[in-house]
Amino acid sequence: MTETVLPCGPEAAGQARRLVAQACTAAALPPDACDSALLCTSELVTNAIVHGRSDVRLWIRTDSGWLRIEVGDDNSRHPQLQPADDGALDGRGLFIVDLLTTRWGVRDDSIGKVVWFELRADPVTG
Repeated sequence: MTETVLPCGPEAAGQARRLVAQACTAAALPPDACDSALLCTSELVTNAIVHGRSDVRLWIRTDSGWLRIEVGDDNSRHPQLQPADDGALDGRGLFIVDLLTTRWGVRDDSIGKVVWFELRADPVTG
């Protein structure tokens, strides 16, 4: 498991994507699963920066074809899945996470909350 704290700033999403990409490679996950994980990680980290206004806590775990990403911030307000609105300029992040992941959720943390997702992705062999 990888655990890190990222700064509250625009560089955090890129740093998180690099760490998730390394975990995907190490776990030999297929490219489509890695692409989904990178996009969803970027969405959650960006939400944590915009709404949490704090450093971002990131946990990455791979295990037997599962990838689990957790993103924590200091804001205890839980995000809500919004219906897709083609005219909206924002508000699609959780819709994307819901669409691309096996499951996702939110839990309270000692400071703020943690939004997580899991992807089922059998490793590439051969």
